Amino acid sequence: MKKSSLLMAGVATLAISSHAQTVGANTSQSDQSTDPIVISASRVPQPRSVGSVVVDVISRQQIEQSGASNIVEFLDSVSGLTVNRLYGRLGIDASVDVGYMGEAGSQNVLILVDGQRVNNLDSSGVRFAQIPMSSIERIEIRKAGGGALYGERAQGGVINIISRADAAKEVSLALGSFGYRKVDGYLGFRSDEFSGGLSLMSAHSDGHREHSDARQESAQLRLSHTSALGKVSVMARGFEETANLPGSLTSDEYAADPKKASSSYAPHTHRTGNSLGIKYDRTVGADDLLTVDVLQQTSKDESYGTYYSTWNGMQFASYSASTITNKRISVNPEYRMKLGSGQLVLGGEFSTADANTDSGKQVRRASESAYVQAMQPMGYGVTLDGGARTQRMHSDFQKSITETQTGSSDRKSAFSAGLKAQLSDATSVRLGALTGFRFANADELYLFDRGTFAMLEINPNLRPMTTQEYFLQAEQKYANGKVEAHYRRINAQDEIGYQEICGSVGATLASCNANLYDTTRSIFSLASEWSVTSSLSVKASVDFINATIATGSNAGNRLPMTPKEVVRITAEKRFQDFSVMASSHYRSNMVQASDQSNSNPFVPSRNLIDLGTKMQVSKTITVSAWIRNLTNKNYYDYASSNGFYPADVRGFYLNLKAIL
Repeated sequence: MKKSSLLMAGVATLAISSHAQTVGANTSQSDQSTDPIVISASRVPQPRSVGSVVVDVISRQQIEQSGASNIVEFLDSVSGLTVNRLYGRLGIDASVDVGYMGEAGSQNVLILVDGQRVNNLDSSGVRFAQIPMSSIERIEIRKAGGGALYGERAQGGVINIISRADAAKEVSLALGSFGYRKVDGYLGFRSDEFSGGLSLMSAHSDGHREHSDARQESAQLRLSHTSALGKVSVMARGFEETANLPGSLTSDEYAADPKKASSSYAPHTHRTGNSLGIKYDRTVGADDLLTVDVLQQTSKDESYGTYYSTWNGMQFASYSASTITNKRISVNPEYRMKLGSGQLVLGGEFSTADANTDSGKQVRRASESAYVQAMQPMGYGVTLDGGARTQRMHSDFQKSITETQTGSSDRKSAFSAGLKAQLSDATSVRLGALTGFRFANADELYLFDRGTFAMLEINPNLRPMTTQEYFLQAEQKYANGKVEAHYRRINAQDEIGYQEICGSVGATLASCNANLYDTTRSIFSLASEWSVTSSLSVKASVDFINATIATGSNAGNRLPMTPKEVVRITAEKRFQDFSVMASSHYRSNMVQASDQSNSNPFVPSRNLIDLGTKMQVSKTITVSAWIRNLTNKNYYDYASSNGFYPADVRGFYLNLKAIL
């Protein structure tokens, strides 16, 4: 898409806006008049309209309406986010980026389930398969740094997935291209004292590439009991994922046949995990609340395959197998108190975590943090809030069980200040300043052998990454829609990334993860939602991104894996018994991963079109059908000097939901 096409999309959006104001001024949408309660803005349940930061709230109904088969697929439709899917629509090894943080985006967005982090201890992505779609009540997306509220890894933003606990009973069945099939069910109950829900999911795909079949299974159980002594909630979750990964292709391999598997390395993976959490809530006095949240998590990743290489016309094979086990236990006490018309939150988070490999290498981390958050209405539609957090991270490293441990410690603090001004019933403004930080992940802490990647010792020169953010958002509501503009400026220091040459340890040449450079990001987003007529609604968003390297020999260059423009347009036409949906998602070109010099060919721009229909067959049965990638475009969203990762071609998907 050229610049002229982008301008046409913007003009079309403004034209729709103008037309909607004229012909639909007396039309109202119930979902626009609601003011959902959110947690991710300030750790305090409050109406979305009160918070000083931008929090998108996506309901279960909106997720179902999108026809998305999993969380990753849905998040790809949300403005301000980017998703890189390496291996098809099941979302295996997919990364989610809030705030266009780029190549390390998944390391700078915090993923929560009911307020508890599910990011791994190492750099591997979140296993979204562990969360059945049927278990979701809503998703809150905080489009601002969350360092003061949630600690490390929240510089880009926070995604908080809230579980449901209603009494519904339903099952969803799906079939699609490339052998895709899925069953996802929810069984809930509710009484005066007890409530709960059980979700079960099983999905399988043969994949559109060679050696890309995959299977995912997950279960989640949530139980709550309320009495005069307080409320006790128990959450248990488990998942298993087995997949053949087709790997990356060279440019010649991609041009010849993008469906082929890699000729150098296409591993098999087996991943499992489980978690058990207990939360206690007790009202103190008339308005205060004491909460204690305890969570235990375990995950295991197994990967094995054969590396093939060619030297002097001869092919060599090397078998590789690895197992990594992650364990984490966290305790989060929190006290919320009412202070006049305002609120104050005091809390702490304490955790221990271990990452162990089958070769005996171990990393143990202990984290202690304390935080405070305050919110105060000032009158005249103005609300102020602010927060602070300090966090200490200690890491111990051991190359084998027979060797002594080496350790390192870091402490960082984060602060936030924000203002929300309700200028009129229809006009509001938000602005604020935030700081954040990220400690190095468990697998980024050490120096390793440049040839074999074997761990050598802790890297004493690696510093935490830090950020400062300034944001401004304005929103204007109309009887039949709304328009909002959102600006974010993120300055980052000491970004962490791979560096091939890091000196030597003894006689061994070393590589490492290092503090590569400082960066700047400016993001300007325009978004609108309109009921053009009583049966036609349109949503459109445009993100303009300027992400550059600020220091070093590559200063001024574009930051790898960040687009310059992203445009999303969705339209829905409702008829008496069914509706038709269409969406377009344009992404401009990007610099390849790890190409700080901007010398390699760019990841090409692409525009994807999806078409769907939904029919209410009866009061209890709904059927929907989707064509993904309608134009059958060959493209890829991730590439590096090691190769390209082809995305899915056109696919057909049929979904059936039955309320029992």
